[in-house]
Amino acid sequence: MKKLFVAVFAMCIPYVSSAAVIPVDTKAWSYELSPSSDRISSTDGWKRLLNNTPTKLSNSSGSLVSDFSLGGDFIFSGNFTPTYANNSTCATPSEGSCNDDDILGIVFGWQDAENHYRLGWNQGGISDITGRSGLFLVKEEDGVSNTVMNWEDLFWVDEALYSFSLTREGDSFAMSLTGTTQSVPGDQSAQTPSSQNPEVTHSEIRFNFDDLLFAGGKVGIYTESQTGVFSALNVITPAQVFAPATALLLLTSLVRFKRRKQI
Repeated sequence: MKKLFVAVFAMCIPYVSSAAVIPVDTKAWSYELSPSSDRISSTDGWKRLLNNTPTKLSNSSGSLVSDFSLGGDFIFSGNFTPTYANNSTCATPSEGSCNDDDILGIVFGWQDAENHYRLGWNQGGISDITGRSGLFLVKEEDGVSNTVMNWEDLFWVDEALYSFSLTREGDSFAMSLTGTTQSVPGDQSAQTPSSQNPEVTHSEIRFNFDDLLFAGGKVGIYTESQTGVFSALNVITPAQVFAPATALLLLTSLVRFKRRKQI
């Protein structure tokens, strides 16, 4: 009877697929160099970290990188908004100096500023160290920047809300990015947000790429001489867990069955 009990229990309580949500606490994340220029602004760091809405209120550069490392499959998602002059703390917004058009984006597979992947986006201003403008995906290996993809005629819009999702499965990555875009660079001297451009359109960008250079690493965000707000950052990893309710029910039934046999 004992052997039957063990066999049935092992056979009837399989692992079930689930997911583990990794808590995101951006106040525990670390300041790192900008992956595009090896710069980090000491006068203006990330703000609003306690609310998990890391924000740059004036033109500055640097990365904010997670306090955990991912060694396998994951989903990294969130929102970001390139902010306009009225929402920044620049000294002379009336001169349009805050109507910026530079880079903000995400990093993943992060080992350090010289080894990682980054998805960057500008409005036609400062280009990535690769010389790329628009939306670009770069693999940084030992300080050498290699362009994986580039949408050179796709630019962000002031104050637009963008949602991103990055999924890794093995050596495959799938990225989606949705929000309002424009096909022409922004006008940094303009006194009105680019969202008033009649040529803006809603876009959904999806792409895949395969690479296994960085088998593990951290995730994060970055800006390059740009203001912006990030929010709703979320990380999910696959997990194999027992189904506790099912296991307890089965165990209780088997114990009762054994007791009846002993009576």
